Amino acid sequence: MDINCTHCKSSFVLPDDRIPETKKFKLNCPKCREPIIIDKENEGDKIVAPEHFPHDATVALLFVKNRALADRISVFLKSRGIFVSEAGLIHDALDKVRINYYNIIILEESEHSKSILAVVRKWNGLRRRDVNIILVETDCKSLHANEAFFRGVNAVIGAKDSERIENILDLALGEFKSYMEPWAVASQRLHLKG
Repeated sequence: MDINCTHCKSSFVLPDDRIPETKKFKLNCPKCREPIIIDKENEGDKIVAPEHFPHDATVALLFVKNRALADRISVFLKSRGIFVSEAGLIHDALDKVRINYYNIIILEESEHSKSILAVVRKWNGLRRRDVNIILVETDCKSLHANEAFFRGVNAVIGAKDSERIENILDLALGEFKSYMEPWAVASQRLHLKG
């Protein structure tokens, strides 16, 4: 949940597992320590409808705040025949990840992306295996396997490589395809025998 302090105007994210079940609750701002009253009824809860894409389409969720970079990534994905769903606000991105199924999730490294990755960590192994999660604008070397592992994603793309994002994304998508090939072969064999 995105929370804004009315006293010091700072904003922060309260993880979903820390939100009380009550309709109204109070917490102290981590920055100025002033109390903040949260009234979930007055939040204007909107229901996010499931997105509809063609059957067997490859669909990517894009949550990247850097607008120029997001546009380049979107154009690249669409040129590969991938449908793109974008989220500009963290609560929209969280709702989309909970409701819809995506083949690819591309996130800009930030505190907000950690909230999305927390949702992904709750998925079962089969669902998680089938989703290629790519973290962009990282402070590490692109396509570094250990850095990706420690962040809980399939690939990382460093901020220094933003100028050649299309090339690095192409490599990241290719690596994931190679990773998925044995699983696809095993699945086909099971279906043939089954």
